[in-house]
Amino acid sequence: LTPTLPTTTTTMSLRFREMPCGAGMTFARNNTQLKVGKPEEQVIAKDTCKMALSEENIKKFVGVGHWYELQVEDFSGAASNIMALGFTSTDPSVYVQDEEVEEDCPEFPGKPSNIPRTYVAGYARSCYWDGERVEIVPLLKDIKPYKIFRIGVMATLTGCMEVYLNRKQVLSFDPGLRGLEPINTDEPLWAIIDCAGGLRKATLIGDSVPPNGDEEEEEE
Repeated sequence: LTPTLPTTTTTMSLRFREMPCGAGMTFARNNTQLKVGKPEEQVIAKDTCKMALSEENIKKFVGVGHWYELQVEDFSGAASNIMALGFTSTDPSVYVQDEEVEEDCPEFPGKPSNIPRTYVAGYARSCYWDGERVEIVPLLKDIKPYKIFRIGVMATLTGCMEVYLNRKQVLSFDPGLRGLEPINTDEPLWAIIDCAGGLRKATLIGDSVPPNGDEEEEEE
């Protein structure tokens, strides 16, 4: 059974950054909601940057890890993939020009895989771990068109990544099993969402807390 989805609010600290962000993106509800516009004419959609990052670093829950959750409200059911989400240890502000500094800031990359120390999962069946692609199970294959859903991601205390769909775990990725370095959860982590698939509108759930085992047992 799909759980009842709570009403998201704008009275929250976690917000999306207005800069840097992908082309054609707009933000509403005190920057807690992102909307993805259509690509410009004569621009190939797959080559357009559609990334959004959080303004603040993500809260770390004691004894659990870093966690945030989105409510996805509009997406293209015809897309081969909808989105990817995860964390970055790279402060997004490094891609914003400081007027007091003469040196130009780095150009904002078009993909999460080109941002150092970034870890995302999703797309059709991919996880990009600090630039390296690893094939994973498709996370959103059972999502029905036009149906609102929730998706959350956790960086565990051991540096692994877990993804939850409607509060149910759909991915547990242990980088050590692939010979990869874990996420350094002692450093600040920012949310990163790649809307390169069919995602059109999503809202951060401000009062979201990490799922627990009891929720999955109740659902079964």
